Amino acid sequence: MRVNREELLKKLESVSVGLAKREIIEQSQCFVFKDGRLMTFNDEVAAWTSSPLKSEGAVQAGPLLSLLRKLDEDEIDVEVQEKDGEAGLVVKGKGRKSLVRMEAEVLLPVEAIEEPGRWRKVPDELMDALKVAASCCGKDESHFILTCVHIAEDRVEASDDFQIVSYPMKTGVGSPMLVRRDSINKVLGVDPTEWAESDGWLHFRNTAGLTLSCRRFLEDYPEVGKFLKVVGSKTKFPKAIDDALDRAQIFSAESPEGNQVQVALAPGRLRLEGSGPSGWYREQKKIEYTGKELQFLIEPRLLLEISRRASECHVADGRIWIDAGKFTYVACTGTPEGE
Repeated sequence: MRVNREELLKKLESVSVGLAKREIIEQSQCFVFKDGRLMTFNDEVAAWTSSPLKSEGAVQAGPLLSLLRKLDEDEIDVEVQEKDGEAGLVVKGKGRKSLVRMEAEVLLPVEAIEEPGRWRKVPDELMDALKVAASCCGKDESHFILTCVHIAEDRVEASDDFQIVSYPMKTGVGSPMLVRRDSINKVLGVDPTEWAESDGWLHFRNTAGLTLSCRRFLEDYPEVGKFLKVVGSKTKFPKAIDDALDRAQIFSAESPEGNQVQVALAPGRLRLEGSGPSGWYREQKKIEYTGKELQFLIEPRLLLEISRRASECHVADGRIWIDAGKFTYVACTGTPEGE
């Protein structure tokens, strides 16, 4: 079968978000071709689109992607071949030929993924709300709820037990649910226009025909509303800190604990610091603040959204409350260490 190499590569890369970093379930690091679909599934997220090949089976994703990226032909021949007991996907170019071993039997448990219900347009603010909330989730797997975004009928929210973000909006979901932060981050990368629900999954689809199905959980989420209002001294949050954040992230992005920058407030100034194994970066900004010195940690992309939208900031003992217009952010604060 003769195919356009770049189009084939584009399809494979689009479903790569469903590949597992390590093989938790059989064939979770494979591209699976079955029933006219190209699929990947890592037990948390499934990605699928129409298959560019007529073949059926499972192929290791890494070698196939690497091969197609290193070829330079516009068109290649791709076919399933079995010879001398060796079965595989044969890729032919100009004067070159390669076989990527292929398992004829599909063992990936894609039957666990229910078909989507009624597709609906993604609400205008939903992607924004999910991005903000995912930035506030925790990474400690021993505290499952804290690694999830909570999607309710009237809000999207998240917390890592030290900070909370709440984004009021009409989501239209049938019942409240939890979706893992990592799953949400993958959804954000595919720019979906439609979504649908099923018993155990939340499905997203984009204009290119790619569908991402994220496992959803129905555990109760703690009530965080009582923590969302802080009465204290008011100040303005500085704007236009994009460049400072970019520089701080050079180091904070390396941190094995997760990409977070430290924000320290002192009378008349705000200090931004990013640190990691390779070093650190600090930068100060003027601010209209007269209260006690304090500090808190925050993910850079969330701080960027806050700095672009924040209208006011309230500081009380042990907490900071920021009104970012569309959403509210609250964080626990501590006392800065000496420089």
